[in-house]
Amino acid sequence: MNGQGNTGTLRIQRKVLEQAASKVLEAAGVPKPNADTVAKVLLFADQRGIESHGISKLPIYVKRIQDGGVNPGAAPRIIGGKGGIVRIDGMNALGPIAGVFGMEQAIEAARTHGIGVASVRNSNHFGVTAYYSMMALPHGMIGFAFSNANPTVAPWGGKEAMVGTSPLSVAIPSGSGLPFVIDMATTTVARGKILLYARNKKPLPPGWALDSEGKETTDPEVALKGLLTPLGGAKGSGLALLIDILCGLLSGSKYLTDVGHLYTGTDKPQGIGHLFLALEIDAFLPGKQFLDEMDRYIEKIHSCPRAEGVERLYIPGEIEYESMMKTEREGVEVSSITREELARTAESLGLDFRIFGFF
Repeated sequence: MNGQGNTGTLRIQRKVLEQAASKVLEAAGVPKPNADTVAKVLLFADQRGIESHGISKLPIYVKRIQDGGVNPGAAPRIIGGKGGIVRIDGMNALGPIAGVFGMEQAIEAARTHGIGVASVRNSNHFGVTAYYSMMALPHGMIGFAFSNANPTVAPWGGKEAMVGTSPLSVAIPSGSGLPFVIDMATTTVARGKILLYARNKKPLPPGWALDSEGKETTDPEVALKGLLTPLGGAKGSGLALLIDILCGLLSGSKYLTDVGHLYTGTDKPQGIGHLFLALEIDAFLPGKQFLDEMDRYIEKIHSCPRAEGVERLYIPGEIEYESMMKTEREGVEVSSITREELARTAESLGLDFRIFGFF
């Protein structure tokens, strides 16, 4: 036990949680190198303050393995491509395994062509999208990552869920080390946040969700049976459909209502598709020049006159960047509900739940 947080949370060191998550995945049949990768992706989300996509997802990943919906030992493979384009079959691997492989291939293609694009079919839920876009940063590249998802949103004006949250992320390096990172769903919020509110029995803020008839609701249980609201109305709906086409249809994977849900049908593959892109900065400008200009760009944003009541201006991803620095020092917050679910998952595999660092 590493310290008491608020509202029943504990702060536990990231490395302890990563090692424990990896052991759980190994016990479920995932090879150790892959288990380490998945654990790292999950804890990356928690470090950035995105609890909905962090270690709280470990129990459902394990359940999908146990029920036969995910192949724990699968290795994604390249099935084609042309020039800087690489086509990949995820082979129904855990989403983070297919995602990391896909972004690695986009980065390698960009080394040769200045731009690399990788499509992945037959994958599963892959966690937080920023993990993959940010993989490009140490290589002097700008990274893009997109994914489709199980249907939770109606086309604009409809009342039947046909498309997913269609998350996207873009990561741009700077000389100071503070990256510019957009990481967002094309809905007002990700469905994972609705799940957290339901688990904690908290009402939703207005504007987040609709019931099954397309009427606004603040009841998370009703929202889970209904619809998420698209970001920016018709614009968000159109963007969600576009990403679904690029990630699902173009990759040869599932799309629209054929994409499997994460929490139901756990004995069947989700068939999710991803798209990754890497741009080599040196193909456009000398790397140092670009990084220096990005520092000046960020300084200008920070120096913008503030509106009344605003203490500080942030660039996209800066709050998450500072969260990572804090959690590395103080540990990751884990709620009591997540601790209980992790304990049950560990014990179902014959492991001592105390490997997670709590009692």
